[in-house]
Amino acid sequence: MTIKQTIQRIINHQSETVLEAGLLMSVLTFLGSILGLLRNALLASRFGASHSLDVYYASFRLPDLIYNIFIIGAISAAFIPLFNEYLTKDKDKSWQFSSLIMTTIGVLMTIFGLVIISLARPLLTRLLIGFDQENIEMAVLLTRIMMIQPLFLGISSVVSGILRSFRLFFISALAPLVYNLGIIIGIIFLVPLFGLKGLAYGVVFGAFLHLFIQVPALWRLGYHLQKFQLSEFVTGFKKLIVLMTTRASGIILSQLFLVGVTSISTLLRAGTLTIITFVDNILPYTTFALPFADAAFPKLSRLEAEKNQNDFIKVFENTLSQILFFLIPLTIWIIIFREPIVRLLLGYGKFDWQATWNTMKILAILAVGMIFQGSNYYFLKVFFAKKDAQRPFWASLMAYSLGLLVCYKLSLIFDNIGLALGILFTYIFYFVILVLFLRRHLVYSAASFREFYRQIIKMIFIALVSGLLGFLIFKTIAQFLTFSRVIYLALGTGLGLLITLVSFILLANRLGIKELKELKNLIKRKAYVRTE
Repeated sequence: MTIKQTIQRIINHQSETVLEAGLLMSVLTFLGSILGLLRNALLASRFGASHSLDVYYASFRLPDLIYNIFIIGAISAAFIPLFNEYLTKDKDKSWQFSSLIMTTIGVLMTIFGLVIISLARPLLTRLLIGFDQENIEMAVLLTRIMMIQPLFLGISSVVSGILRSFRLFFISALAPLVYNLGIIIGIIFLVPLFGLKGLAYGVVFGAFLHLFIQVPALWRLGYHLQKFQLSEFVTGFKKLIVLMTTRASGIILSQLFLVGVTSISTLLRAGTLTIITFVDNILPYTTFALPFADAAFPKLSRLEAEKNQNDFIKVFENTLSQILFFLIPLTIWIIIFREPIVRLLLGYGKFDWQATWNTMKILAILAVGMIFQGSNYYFLKVFFAKKDAQRPFWASLMAYSLGLLVCYKLSLIFDNIGLALGILFTYIFYFVILVLFLRRHLVYSAASFREFYRQIIKMIFIALVSGLLGFLIFKTIAQFLTFSRVIYLALGTGLGLLITLVSFILLANRLGIKELKELKNLIKRKAYVRTE
């Protein structure tokens, strides 16, 4: 088999199970996270926890607001289920429907982009209340440049939805990786030429790569932009608008919450927004929770369309257990190893010890929130598979409204630590409301609940024991090596984490954690297929 054929086989690989698709996407997301960490290290080294990076991250708010409301809302709540409905009946109709959605998104993103570009200055002046006029002007310029990003990412998200409907998870998961690569290119090559504007140009370039890398896979499916008659898709388009509108309302609330957090952070010590953003990028919930939720979504949508509630609940339980199997240990290990993690990932150049210390404290707080944040994302997918966007909206309204108030009050008392505690409270409160609302759709037996909680307690115990054992090894090595040198710190941290992981696997195997057994069976099955 030639190299070209091998590459084509990898790209065209169709995942058979949610676990396989989730792991594949997790691996690629992990690689993308490494690039993200490299991106953050470059930013931290070049700018430190400064007003410059605060301006850069604040400039993302309006482009992200438009993207999340109109793109994430449409894709997550409506497009994939409706596309699959058309696909099961008539493939040509599904292509026409996707062409309609791409055209609609292209027009919407262009219109909203022009509106934001024209209104950027008055909007940001009212939003960034703690910035001086010079920083506001720079934020306006960066925002206008980055408004091109939602157009590329919007069309690319539709393409990703199509590929995942055909179980082509590899190439859609590769897209975020090249997005980060584009931003890194901007940091290395464009910032020296254009200053902060180079960062914005890198973001736009990354968004273009996000779309460009997926187009060949879409063509190989036989897709081409087709003419469509809107009259033939009135019913489907109405369903999409209804679901999208309800979902968009919930996303508006979440984005307003983030905007509120941004505004509060401008009132606190310099670098607060940068540290919050860095911590969010360090936390690996996007590596595990999001890929598994995205992998399960098409399956859950099909089961709901088939009215197969028994299998729906099985897939729901298995996927949630798989998500928590990764998130719970990672949360505990991040808290235990928070100092070497922050020092290795960010402690360079202008990122001084005070910034490192503040980041460590905020990392420990938001690491706990990672469990709830990842679970909440998955719960939303379950609601959307049920074509229910109303309950998530009410959950968002209650959680984010109260959460923003708590963030403000706590930040007045505890500064940036209070802001982090407020964010954690919001994620937990949101989780509780979603669980209560899910009882409307999912019926469990008492035995199922008891078994689920026993597994969770086992995971917490094993993760805690393995993490403490690994940290003991780390501290022992510190007696012999000088951790002021990066290479020794990396060596000690790596050995400590290796002992942590090995001991976790041994203990999990000993106590019969079923998620580990499923993972081992998948690896054996794939290894057997390759040897045939």
